[in-house]
Amino acid sequence: MSEAFAEAVRERARLARVALRAAHRDQDLNETLVAEAEWEHIARVARTHGVGLAEDVPTDMSPGADESQPDEREQGTRS
Repeated sequence: MSEAFAEAVRERARLARVALRAAHRDQDLNETLVAEAEWEHIARVARTHGVGLAEDVPTDMSPGADESQPDEREQGTRS
């Protein structure tokens, strides 16, 4: 597996996390379902190809959860 592929998977996972957090924050059920499906798909791709992700998405991302803290990858540091 190439490093470019692994980075593409990680970026797609990051975007999926951002979309899921936004959908939860906005309490948009439809967007939440779409974002959850995207997250689950890219998480499966990552597992299948042995790509480590910076973090898992918590199963309870209810409104009011601390969504303001970016993860390490969003801060620009490499894990």
